[in-house]
Amino acid sequence: MEKFFAGIDIGGQSLKGVVLDQAGVLRIEAIRKTPACEGRDAVLSGIADLVKELSSPGPLSSVGVGTPGGVDREGVVVGMAANIAGWAGTALGKELAEMAGAPCVVRNDANMAAYAEWSARAARSSTLLFIGLGTGIGGGYVEDGWILGGCNDRAVEIGHFIVEPGGRPCPCGVSGCAEAYASGPSIGRIAVDLALGRDAGLGSLEPENIDRSFGGSALAARARAGEVLNAHDVYAAFAKGDALARFVDAVAAAALARAAATGLALLAPDTLVLGGGVIEGAPHLCSSIQGLLGKLVYRDAWRDCPVEKALFLHKAGLYGAALYGASRVESEDGLTALAARALELASSTS
Repeated sequence: MEKFFAGIDIGGQSLKGVVLDQAGVLRIEAIRKTPACEGRDAVLSGIADLVKELSSPGPLSSVGVGTPGGVDREGVVVGMAANIAGWAGTALGKELAEMAGAPCVVRNDANMAAYAEWSARAARSSTLLFIGLGTGIGGGYVEDGWILGGCNDRAVEIGHFIVEPGGRPCPCGVSGCAEAYASGPSIGRIAVDLALGRDAGLGSLEPENIDRSFGGSALAARARAGEVLNAHDVYAAFAKGDALARFVDAVAAAALARAAATGLALLAPDTLVLGGGVIEGAPHLCSSIQGLLGKLVYRDAWRDCPVEKALFLHKAGLYGAALYGASRVESEDGLTALAARALELASSTS
């Protein structure tokens, strides 16, 4: 009987799904808008509709799900869940298993992304640390195929490592988190603050030897005209040599390097992977952080740990969910082949 492995990525903006068959062929890729403001039941209804489409090639063999927020070992969403009203307390594992009629595993979305990146490098990496940069900053750590989840899958919240005590406020309620300096929205906000001459809360993250007058900066002119900026705007300007963009990039790199150094000292990975939408627009951050780590963490922690861009790009969480679900029911050899083919698919369709 043919096997079908589904992966679902639940985001505040969209519900995404893929189905891979046993040969690693992509059978379906689907997307729905997340009715987040309508609450839990509306989101579950959207997921049920998505599962119905994903099941069209045949009965699913497994379902892997990545979700924002913490997840307990029974697949119940615990605590805060970004952008989805009433999401905490949802028995997501049970709900999805009933919808799909198949075994279902639920993990935090950043952990699923980390699993995808480890799967793509399993032949050469045993311990991988992943940092995902987007609307927020997530992290995950995989060792020999095992995700380090901690309590309620909240381990490795690298975006909430403190990189500047008492610094910029973070949505989590604490000040000085890496997410407050290097997430997509934060990068844009810092650019606006600097352009308008406001205190950007940089403290010791203030770059040295970079002109702060921002003379001739088109990005600064846009901010002064009232535009709301994001990381895409900053890095499009960076590519043109914009003075303000170069300054903000240095801040983001310094913040990420401090957070990454803490991760390296704590977990001793053999590979550090940066992914998410911010990295796709700023791949040079990998080399920037590689260069900074030598000043922030002891030599044995960084010497043999390359900093790499995510191979699955922005689809890491989605394919990671499919692969992690498959790992619960598929053989090790079958999973290796599936991961290799999934990487080919993700690379060709990104």
